[in-house]
Amino acid sequence: MFRKNKISQVSQSSAWLRASAVGLITALFAFNVMARGAVDSDTMIINSMDESSNIPEVSTPGPAVIMKQTGLQYLPVGNIGDSLSQIVFYNPKRANNGGVGVANIYVDREFQGAIRSGQFSVFCLVPGKNIIEVYQNDAPNYTGKAAPKTMASLKGGKTYFVETNPDQNTGTPVSVNRVAAESQLFGYKSSATINRASAVKPCEYVGGMSQLGNVLFSFAGNKVSDIESGGINIVKNMAKHINSLPQIQRVNIVGHADPIGTPEFNQKLSEQRAETVKKLLISYGVPGSVLFTSGEGANNPTVNCDSLESKERNYCNRANRRVDALIKTNDSAE
Repeated sequence: MFRKNKISQVSQSSAWLRASAVGLITALFAFNVMARGAVDSDTMIINSMDESSNIPEVSTPGPAVIMKQTGLQYLPVGNIGDSLSQIVFYNPKRANNGGVGVANIYVDREFQGAIRSGQFSVFCLVPGKNIIEVYQNDAPNYTGKAAPKTMASLKGGKTYFVETNPDQNTGTPVSVNRVAAESQLFGYKSSATINRASAVKPCEYVGGMSQLGNVLFSFAGNKVSDIESGGINIVKNMAKHINSLPQIQRVNIVGHADPIGTPEFNQKLSEQRAETVKKLLISYGVPGSVLFTSGEGANNPTVNCDSLESKERNYCNRANRRVDALIKTNDSAE
């Protein structure tokens, strides 16, 4: 599945973006697990394992669950059904991890994916207890997955955000609340690795729509020339994926605006942005009959930038000047 939304200037602005995230460390779970800015409802509970822990057996892997992520930017993920739990795992851009190669994610001692600094992976599991750990640079022996030290408790219908531990020798992930996580995730790219963990399930979203991608626009812009750097290639990749599918019910193209300006102006601007992306998709061969546009004005922001100063607020709001594309195929969840 494709997922919802720092382009090239992330490294310059990461400090104030983190400062805008809500909360500090509010809880300390067993085995040195932190929950940054978290509340009970969206925090993954992770406990240390002992001899009595019921460690899941490593099963013979079945067909790989291919995560439909092809290097697109992060998009806010949709709501998951009660039969699954959704995990958004990312590797933050930290000042001290520039030399880190990859961080390997393991689910129940099986390889789920590899994420470099500035990358993420989204996957779903059946609610319950699972080993979810990440070890940095443990290749080629992959010793991290052999001796897990923590186990997570997951609830159905919940989405959990976790990041790699700043201590590169610790495999226990750090639980982060959604607002704090997504203030960093803007501009991150999805991992291109193929999941090999048997416990991972395809994510099924409420309403049956899957995230396809998003395109950012410049301030007050709505034309093709106003699309941010890299956006044209994103639309091309969207079209390529849509055209590769055998049966498509619809593609929703939803425009958004930042809160600057009147509601009337923002509503019209969001609709114009959606129409621009629709026309681009048609130019790349997507049938117009499956494309449906709408605008939400400034009513559905990705990030809240109100507390920032003018210059910082303007950059922060780049995430809100966007068009989201969602796709429904005949095999999407109802």
